[in-house]
Amino acid sequence: MSRSTTYLLCLATLSAVSSGCFLRTGAILDALNTPGDPRAAPLPVPIQERAARLTRTHLMDAYADPAEAARWMSALGNAPQPIIEQVDCLKQTAGGDNSACYERFLAAAMEAPLWGLPPLPTTVDPAAPAPREVDAARFLANALGIASSLVALRDAQGDRVPLQVLTRGIREGAESAAQYVSARRWSRTLGRPSNAVVLSGGGANGAFSAGAIWRLLGVLEQCRGKPAPEGCGDARIDLAAGSSTGALISTLVDLFHTPGHEAAARQLLVSNYTCSVESDLYCVNDTWIWKIASDLRGLVQFDGVYGKLRAAVVPEQLTNGTELVAVSVDFDTGDVYGVSDQDPENFAADATPQQRVEGIINGVVASIVEPVLADPVPWLPSRAGRMKGSFYDGGVRSGLPLLQAVQRGAERVLVLSTGGVEPSPEHPPENAVGVLMRTIDLFVAQPRVGEVQQGELAAVGRRFAEHNVCVARLARVADPDGVNAFCRRTGAGFVPREPGALRAATNMWLGSARFDQVASSWRSSWMFRPDSQLQTASGYGFSPEVMRPLFKEGVKHFQQRCHEVLRLFEIRGTRATAECDRPVDDAVAEAEARFAPLAQCTQGKPEQRSCK
Repeated sequence: MSRSTTYLLCLATLSAVSSGCFLRTGAILDALNTPGDPRAAPLPVPIQERAARLTRTHLMDAYADPAEAARWMSALGNAPQPIIEQVDCLKQTAGGDNSACYERFLAAAMEAPLWGLPPLPTTVDPAAPAPREVDAARFLANALGIASSLVALRDAQGDRVPLQVLTRGIREGAESAAQYVSARRWSRTLGRPSNAVVLSGGGANGAFSAGAIWRLLGVLEQCRGKPAPEGCGDARIDLAAGSSTGALISTLVDLFHTPGHEAAARQLLVSNYTCSVESDLYCVNDTWIWKIASDLRGLVQFDGVYGKLRAAVVPEQLTNGTELVAVSVDFDTGDVYGVSDQDPENFAADATPQQRVEGIINGVVASIVEPVLADPVPWLPSRAGRMKGSFYDGGVRSGLPLLQAVQRGAERVLVLSTGGVEPSPEHPPENAVGVLMRTIDLFVAQPRVGEVQQGELAAVGRRFAEHNVCVARLARVADPDGVNAFCRRTGAGFVPREPGALRAATNMWLGSARFDQVASSWRSSWMFRPDSQLQTASGYGFSPEVMRPLFKEGVKHFQQRCHEVLRLFEIRGTRATAECDRPVDDAVAEAEARFAPLAQCTQGKPEQRSCK
C-alpha cells in the first residue's frame, strides 16, 4: 500500500466521521470512540466450516500418488475418531506435557494401519524409494497436526463446540482436500523438486518483479523441451501465487506454461509493465468526494484490467501443468482466500470452460483492488457458483503469500518482493495526518516480511514432522544408514541435495539448510527489491517513465542471481548455464529492445477516464 493510498484512507476516515462537514477535534474524537453496534455485525463463519478449512489446510500437500493419497483422505473423513480422541487428549493435558497424545495417535495409526495406509515396511531402498511409503509419512504427519488446530478453534469459542460439529467439519475438509489433490495437474516427483514462485503486491512497482520473471521465463524458453546435456527437459514452475500485482504476474507465468503461448506471455509482461498508463487499466468514479462517506465504495473500477485479462487468459491454462493462485481478503469475514485455477472448490461442477475462466479472472481482480481506492469485487468463484462478499487486495493480510506455496506442497520457492526488507525511512511527520499515514505504511510493511518468515517456519515444521513420522514407521528396518538417507530424502532416488541460500534475509532466519533433517525437502530464495535511488510508483499511478527503470532493475537483479535460481529449481543443462553466464548489461539490453516507443504508450490516451 502506497502513500497516496494511505492519504485516501485518511481522507475517507475524516469524511466518515465528519459527514462532509468541518468539525472540531473533540467531535472527531467522540465519533472515533463510539463503539460499533454488535447487532449489525454479520453472522460469523459456522464452526463446522472453520473446522473443515483447518482440516483441508493440513492435508492439502503434494503427493507422489495423488489418487492414493486422496483415498486415504476420504477414509480419514469417514473415520475421524482417532483425531477426535487426540483432541480430547490435548484438552486434558493442556498446559503440561502432551507428547503422549501425539505418540498414541501415531501408535494407533501404525499398529493397525488406519485409513488404508500401507503396513510398516521392514526394508527400504533410498536409491529407489517406494512412492507409497513416502506419501504415507507425509500424510500421517499432516494428519497428526489436525487435532491441535481444532483444539485452538474450540478454545477460541470458549470450548462450546460439540464434538459432532468437529466430526462433520473433519469429514467435509478431508473430502475437499481429497478432491483438490486428485484434480490438480501437478504432483510430487521424487527425483525433481516441486517449484513455485511467490510474488508480492505493489501496483506499478510490480515492474521489478515482472522484469525478474521475464528473465526467468527467458531462461526456461531457451532450455525447455531439449534433452540433456544441452537442454533442461521438463523444467518448469509448478505453482505461481501472488497478491495484487503479483497475481497479475502469476497469471502470465501460468500462461507461459500453456503450450503455444510462451512468447505471448513474455511480451505481455513487457507491455503491461513498461507501457501501461492509468487510463489503460481503470476508469474513475467521477463524483463528489464526500460520497466516500455515503454510497461510494471506491474511486476507480478496473474495467481495463478485466479487458486485458479476458484478452490474455485462455481455457487451456486451467488444465496445464502449472497452478495459479490469486490471493484476496473478504472484508465481511476477514478471511484470506487463495483462488486456484485447479481447485474444484473454486468451480461449480457444471461450469463451462468460459465460466471457469471468468471466475479465475474475477479472483485475480479481487486480489488487486485496494480498499477505498477501488470498488470491491462482490464475488469469488466457488463450488456453489458464486461466493458473495466484499473482496479486496490480498496484501491487506497476505502481502507476500508464501503460505499458499507451503500449504500446497511446493519444495523450492523463489520469493519476489517489490519492497525492501526494511521499511523506507521518512522525515518526521509534521501533523496527525502524517503520523497516521506513516503508521499505516508500517502496518502494511510488516506482513510482507513477516509472512515469509512464518511460511519458512511452517514449511520446516511440516517437513520435520514428516521426517519424524518416517523414522517412526521405519523402526523395524535394520539398516540405520538406509533409514537416515530415506527419511532425510538424501538417497539417490530423491531430489539431489545442495545447500540452500537466503540471500536477502539471512539475518532474520537461518534457513532450512541449517536443519539437516529437512534440508532436501524444503528450500527457498528471497529477492526483495534492493535499495536504490530509483523512483517508485504510488497508489494506482502507472507511468512508463517510472516502470521501465524498475523493470530493468528486476532483469538486472535476476541475472546477478541467475545461477542461484538454477540451483534452487534444479534447472540443468548447458543452455540454461549459458543464459546465466551472459553479462548483466546484455540481459538488460535485450529487455529494453522489447520496449515500445515511449510516445506510443500515451498517444491518444486521456490521463483519466470517467466511468460514466
